[in-house]
This record gives sequence, structure tokens and C-alpha cells, in this order.
Amino acid sequence: MTTIFHITLRSILIISKCMGLIDISYTVGPTGLFVRNINSTFYVFLEITRMIVLLICTYLYFHQFDPDFHIFQYISIFKFWIVIIAARVSTIWIIKFINGIIEFDQRITPISTNLLITQHSLQKKQWDRIFISFIVYLIGFKSVQVYLYPIKNVNISSLVQSLVFSPPYVMDATVTITSCFFLQNLYVRFQTIIDFWKCLPTELVAVPGQWTHTEIVVLMENTRLLHSELCELLQTFTQGYGPLLLGFYTFSYISMLVGVYFIVNNDPLSSANTAEKFRVVIPLVIHVQMFSFMVSIIVFVSFINEKRIKMISYLRLYQISNLHLDIKRQIKMFMNQIPAYELDRISAFGFFDINLKLVTSIIVLLITGISTMVQMKDHPIILQLNNDTKTFLIKLFKTSRIKLN
Repeated sequence: MTTIFHITLRSILIISKCMGLIDISYTVGPTGLFVRNINSTFYVFLEITRMIVLLICTYLYFHQFDPDFHIFQYISIFKFWIVIIAARVSTIWIIKFINGIIEFDQRITPISTNLLITQHSLQKKQWDRIFISFIVYLIGFKSVQVYLYPIKNVNISSLVQSLVFSPPYVMDATVTITSCFFLQNLYVRFQTIIDFWKCLPTELVAVPGQWTHTEIVVLMENTRLLHSELCELLQTFTQGYGPLLLGFYTFSYISMLVGVYFIVNNDPLSSANTAEKFRVVIPLVIHVQMFSFMVSIIVFVSFINEKRIKMISYLRLYQISNLHLDIKRQIKMFMNQIPAYELDRISAFGFFDINLKLVTSIIVLLITGISTMVQMKDHPIILQLNNDTKTFLIKLFKTSRIKLN
């Protein structure tokens, strides 16, 4: 049975497979779940071809200015491949999470139909608008970048390298879109569970002609079990996307630290040359984009955590002493269940928890790191880094008006 999740998932899987995050051989089986097709040599051929193309692009990008290499090249390559490797190592968990969402929808559909509750998932048209907006942004950004920073050697190889490893970083957009897609689907399902609970009678007592005692107990138990299943799916998402997000956040931070340092150290806004002032727009947009992508994921996670624990506020409204024994038992089990899943947050095997505290931490670390690098601007290592960066940019772009203090 094809669901809205199946339909909206197609675009996500296409971009994930193109960027190497998911094995191409995973397809929808007869049951509607995703299974790996190990009998088809065609998928094996596509998988090998994709990896060869990515490796060739990496090799050409890394050796385009032999024997000189720059820190920007190292950061871009390491970030790109660490995200891919982390995703491929965790592919089983990612597919398990996707199948878990599908199975959850199969169990929740009869209850939603009976209670006339609609799941408020984003429709395919809405996700298509998001994808189109990103594509327009990427094309517009690349066009402005090429206009302000013309590439010296324009060919198919340089264009592919520029698309994969250079701003606006297609991999960053892929990780952000896929993460937000899965998190948004978790969010709306937690909201559906809350909507189920809101359908119950206010005092959790039988209402003649509407609710019987048995129906109340059954719905409470189903809601509790579904809430538990969603918490387990959140944990599965953590195991699948946690390592990937750890690599994404780490290298995004390093990129912002180094990039913002060069902006501050160069101070192009003080230049009398108008062109230099316009050129600073590109690196500023890049780092605003990185920060926006990171914060977008954090915001989605915060929404999920809010919905996940919102059930506690409903449970605490009831005077347990006045309730029937069966209902009292369900509430106690629910109250005990929620703290048990308190640790099921988005994390990378304990390396970090993604919440709003992380935003403050990133800002503090950025300010501290940039301040330290500015104070060390006369250090031989920093001076060498400045000179290497100037040489790298002069080799890469036609404009020679690149000044680094």
C-alpha cells in the first residue's frame, strides 16, 4: 500500500542515493517495506559506478594544483567522505528507521480512521516546493559566485568538482533536507498521538452513547504503546543519523572557524574597491548557510522533544485516586514509560546531544576560536596559512585582487 510517506520519500531517496548516503540496491518490496535487492547486477553496477565517479572527482579536486594542497581542500574532502562513510556504516539503521515509520503508519491508520483524525504531514507538493527552492538557490548562488569569482580553467571536470566540493556544498543541503524530512515525520506522528489522547473524555470516565469504559482503556493502551514505539524510532534515527550528524557538525564548525577568520582578518569592507566589498557577500552567505543548516536540524529536534514529553502535562492533570483501577494502571505505566525514554534524544553515541544549548556552544566556540586566531595573526603558522590561502585563491580564480593580511 502506497502512503503519503512513500510518495514524499521518493525524492529524499533519490538525492540520498545520488550523493552516496544510501545503497542504490534498496527498493520497495511487495510489503511496502524497503529491502535490499541482492540479486540484481544492475544495482551493483550503479553502486560501483557512482563510487568510482565520486572517487575520480575527489582525486581531481585534490590534485588540481599539485604539489600544493590547501586546508580548504582537506576540509571539503574529509567532510564529504566522512559523511558518506558514516551514512553507509549506519545504512541498516537508516533503513530500519524508514521501515519503522511505514509499519507505524500501518498500525496507526485504523485508529486514525476510527477517530477521524488526520495526520498533518507535509504533502508531496510542499516538499517539491522546498526542493525546487533549494535548486533555485543553488543555481543562483553558483551563478553569482562564478560572476564575482570567475574560475580560471572551465571544463567538465572543474564544473563537477565545483558542484561537489565547493560552495554552496550540495552535500550539506542533502544532509539538512534528509534530516529535517525524517525529523518532521517523527514530529507529526507525536502530534497524532497527542490528538488521540485529546479524543478521550475529559475525566476519563464512560460517557453513555459515546465512550465505554473498555474503549477508553483500549485507546489509552494503544496510545501508550504507540508513544513507546515512536520513542524507539527516535532512538533508531539516532543510531542511523547520529554519526553522520557528528561529522557534519564537526567539519561545518571547522569550516566556519577558518572561513570567518579569513573574512575578519582580510576586512574587505574597509577596502576602497567596490568589487572587493561585493565579493565578501559570497563567503558571508556560505557561513550563514552553514549555520542555518545546523540550527534547522536543532530546531526540528527541539520540536520533537517538546511533543514527546508533552504527554506528561496531560497525564498530570488527572487525579489518579478518583479513577478506575484499569485507567489508573495505564496512567502509571505511561508515567513510568516516559522517563525511561528520556535518553532517547538525537545523539552520536554520547558525543553530543542536539538541543538549543548546542547553538550557544557553537557561537561561543566560534567567537573564542576566531579571537584566538586573530591574536595569533603574526605567528609564523598563521602567516604561512594566509600566504597559502592567497596562493590557492589566485590559482583558482581569474581575479588576482585577493588580499590577505
